[in-house]
Amino acid sequence: MKDKLTPNRTVHHLTSLNNTPCAVILPILTIGGEEHILFEVRSSKLAWQPRDICFPGGRIEKSDASALDAAIRETMEELGVCRGDIDILGPLDYIESMAGVTVWPFAARIHTQDFTLSRGEIAEIFTAPISYLRSVRPEEKHMEIATRPGADFPEDVLYNSFRGDRSWKRRKTYSVYIYRYQKWPIWGITAHILRHFLSLYEA
Repeated sequence: MKDKLTPNRTVHHLTSLNNTPCAVILPILTIGGEEHILFEVRSSKLAWQPRDICFPGGRIEKSDASALDAAIRETMEELGVCRGDIDILGPLDYIESMAGVTVWPFAARIHTQDFTLSRGEIAEIFTAPISYLRSVRPEEKHMEIATRPGADFPEDVLYNSFRGDRSWKRRKTYSVYIYRYQKWPIWGITAHILRHFLSLYEA
């Protein structure tokens, strides 16, 4: 223990969330001389968050050299673009989601508008002018987080801590931001990343 527990020990992030590591690209396009952000609409056939609005990206695989490599790979697959079409501007702050994912986002310019969508994942795409997104204040709503003991949770511990009650218990609420553009509600992780990016864009 003396060898491992020292005053100069490097501290790591200890968590019980077991979140899935993911990476996304916030894509910036120039359309008609104006900067836009591209969004994807997830396929209705997907089991996880069908029809939600998202950025290109996905799970970081073991074969990926880094989160950035994963974000680029997924963007190339989903939009059908070449590596040379993606100009990375820099990393944004990562976000740990209550939905079970930790997302590393990167802002990038996309130097093409010739897309071949991965139809198994993406139903359609749209863009929104950055000038518009900067001009609106996102709605701030709230989600509730609740827990309940699983079927394998020991009865003796359950009795002491929960008085034998296995029902859902609300633990906390957290803010959810919502941007609206035309018919599209942009919310959740995507809106958090967008809001953070816009704060840097304006700085």
